[in-house]
Amino acid sequence: MNYGSTLKVIRKNKGYSQQYLAKNILSQSSFSKFEHNQCDINFVAFHQLLEKLNMTYNEFSFIHEGFQNAKKTQLVQDFFSMPYNSKEELKRMLMAIDEYLQYNEDLLLEDLRLVCLALLHLRENLGMENARKLVTPIWTRMSALHNWYITDFRLLNSILYFFPTDIAIEISNNMLQRLKKYKKFEEVKNLKLTLCINLSLLLIKNKQYKEALQILNKLLNENLKIMPYQSLAVCLSRKEICLQKLLPSNETPYLSKAIELVKIYNDDSLLQTITLEFGQYIH
Repeated sequence: MNYGSTLKVIRKNKGYSQQYLAKNILSQSSFSKFEHNQCDINFVAFHQLLEKLNMTYNEFSFIHEGFQNAKKTQLVQDFFSMPYNSKEELKRMLMAIDEYLQYNEDLLLEDLRLVCLALLHLRENLGMENARKLVTPIWTRMSALHNWYITDFRLLNSILYFFPTDIAIEISNNMLQRLKKYKKFEEVKNLKLTLCINLSLLLIKNKQYKEALQILNKLLNENLKIMPYQSLAVCLSRKEICLQKLLPSNETPYLSKAIELVKIYNDDSLLQTITLEFGQYIH
């Protein structure tokens, strides 16, 4: 992978000497051979070198790939950020994953391929049961594991809506419970936010409006200043759904705030999603 030459460029740009970086990690001879791509080093030593450079592996990899993500990294990132209700995006993603899997064996991308197929089944009106059969093996395998990690949480979150609502709620609560171990890990904040927002909709579908309202109020109280506008708009509109179900009114202040917010960003797609969702539950 020629990691050594990339590390050499970074070291020089930081103004660090070989002696400084290699000290207490590698002999200067071994370090010099690594920088010249003449030998490999073990993971522990590589990790220690990155720590001394004050750099994460993700940043190093991004630089190594020419200031872009590696192919698999980009595919995974694109999958978890794409709109799942767009048939065109799903087909594009499926083609990209199939192309990658032609030359590489990768269990995660095989799972993401199944999720794409299942989502396309829904978009093409082939039935929830057929779609659920595609993703059930993922849940069967994941449910037997004692620990889940961040990519596992994201994968599970992508298949929640294929299951009956009560089961999806149970899985969501299980994920949030397991995520508590990650509470001091910065990368988990957005994931937890997404899980809670998705759980609010599952509870609304299950007519558990008080529970959904509790989650939404907590999200708004704790994350208002850091929440992306898309998440904020969805929270506000779903709060309005809960309030209308609990205390029907002709006034819809939280929905109005959500619509006003989305219009500021000229996000017509989100505006349509919010209004359609509100109309689905409030007739």
